[in-house]
Amino acid sequence: TLPILNWNSTGITAAGVTGSTGTAANELSLPFGLFLDSSDSLYIADYGNSRVQKWLTGASSGSTVAGQVTGVGGSGASDLSGSAGVAVDSSGNIYVADTLNHRVQRWASGASSGTTVAGTGNRAEI
Repeated sequence: TLPILNWNSTGITAAGVTGSTGTAANELSLPFGLFLDSSDSLYIADYGNSRVQKWLTGASSGSTVAGQVTGVGGSGASDLSGSAGVAVDSSGNIYVADTLNHRVQRWASGASSGTTVAGTGNRAEI
């Protein structure tokens, strides 16, 4: 069954700090993509920090589950650069649209690096 959701017209901050940007565990920078898993954990593609943050229900900060904790982007297996989308499968694998590296990375649950599942890392020329 699907849950019934009601829109809160006044809004609340579910993750991050309103009006602030940064690399701390409770901060985000240009959050682009969101994914809510079956445990109501919120995964956030933190584009400006080139990472994916996981926020547990009611948490005051998140944990980095893909990319670097420091928010520094790169092109290595443990790096992301411009994370714009995120999805998580039933096995806990995290899929990230790593836009500035022109690839999709898969991070196994608890892994410190990802593997490329789509793209070559090079921008396609048309």
